[in-house]
Amino acid sequence: MKAYFLGMSHLGQTLMRASEIRGIDTHCPMIEQCDLVFVTIDVEDHSRLDEVNSLMRWACDMPPAITVVLVSQVPPGYTRPWLAKRKNIFVQVDTIIMNRALERAAFPDRFIVGCEDPSRPLPKAYERYLEAFNCPIITMGIESAELSKLAINYYLNSQIDVANKLSRLANAIGADWNDMVPGLRLDDRIGKHAYIRPGKPNEHLLRDIRTIERMLEFPAAQVENA
Repeated sequence: MKAYFLGMSHLGQTLMRASEIRGIDTHCPMIEQCDLVFVTIDVEDHSRLDEVNSLMRWACDMPPAITVVLVSQVPPGYTRPWLAKRKNIFVQVDTIIMNRALERAAFPDRFIVGCEDPSRPLPKAYERYLEAFNCPIITMGIESAELSKLAINYYLNSQIDVANKLSRLANAIGADWNDMVPGLRLDDRIGKHAYIRPGKPNEHLLRDIRTIERMLEFPAAQVENA
């Protein structure tokens, strides 16, 4: 099994290295000889998808036997039109963390995969690729996977917002938020990985927050224009 990564930004480089750690061959002399093509260009703003569009046009022209996996961060509704050009396109949700990117990519909690028809088995090459990471594989519809990425970041942002509010309250009443954090993390309903340190959401979180807020404000709008 051979995999090729289109868009060697931070995301693409990280996923390629993680794949190599898991024993995946990423050294295709010719892209047409690969089993899988991953579109992995980073997206900073959902209103600017020119680079993703360019790579998707290229990927759609690949031989039909090659499975195309879109990992770039796109808004809900983006992928569906491409399925009219090519059926074997899948959406893989990226949940790496910037300061632990390679660790998260090589040892993921799970894979979330969007499919045109989740009731059908994944292509064998893609299934073998995912199984190499030895974690749960959750399949769902294309739009569900696209929204899952945004929903994860929306939840994380809400944790940061709560932490900022409670930290300010702690300061106001003479409590020490840093003393409180270890006890809060031991509550299973909050957890040891919760975003409960005060701070500012990074740009990737803010990108997805903006998109969800626009969708919540105009739920009937065409989301592909988000």
